[in-house]
Amino acid sequence: MSFTPADYQAVLDRFAACSDPKYKAFNEGLIPGTSTAYGVRVPEIRAIARDIIKKDPTGFLVASVPGSFEEIMLRGMVVAGMKIPMEERLPLVEAFLPLIDNWAVCDTFCGTFKLKKPEERDRMWRFLLPLFSDPREFYARFAAVMLLGHFVDGEHIAQDLELLESMRQEAYYVRMAAAWAVSVCYVKFPAEAGALLRRRTLPPWTQNKAIQKIRESYRVPKEDKEALLAYKALVSK
Repeated sequence: MSFTPADYQAVLDRFAACSDPKYKAFNEGLIPGTSTAYGVRVPEIRAIARDIIKKDPTGFLVASVPGSFEEIMLRGMVVAGMKIPMEERLPLVEAFLPLIDNWAVCDTFCGTFKLKKPEERDRMWRFLLPLFSDPREFYARFAAVMLLGHFVDGEHIAQDLELLESMRQEAYYVRMAAAWAVSVCYVKFPAEAGALLRRRTLPPWTQNKAIQKIRESYRVPKEDKEALLAYKALVSK
């Protein structure tokens, strides 16, 4: 089955049919600097991605033009959801990373991966490792969000915390992702992540944001939340 230009136009027509001007305005308010072409909700984009993956995902990637927010989001979902070996998927992931220019595309892309087989997880982990120190904002955020979504486990927790501790990029969405990841590590491994916070070796902003996010969690005991306040870093304004 071949994905034709007519098929791609049908995708754009479906976007237009599902567009919601109010949601478009709301979504653009959440993603500074991003203009969505249609205002299509994420579940609808996921449904379109599932249809494409069942039919001809490779043909779609050849035919698609990642110009609008929704087209880029859809392309990422198809790449992340394709049922192909990881050695074939990773070049597609690498080619997609330059298209990510906002947190919504980044985080949705990360959340679409299903890494079940040990060899898939190992290949993805090795792919991610150099990205934690990448100076490009959304390359580094991709690494941190993939970590928090797929690799906070007993096998990786020690290296998780080392990698997050090493992230010194100043870009806002990298710092926010690092703090978010530390908070997820704390919820699942409070002893290990708590030791990191007690050392205060994270960048001060990341340290304090991580503590804030941990204190917002319903899965952390009240006494832990109170104790963490003692480890807040002083941040000059």
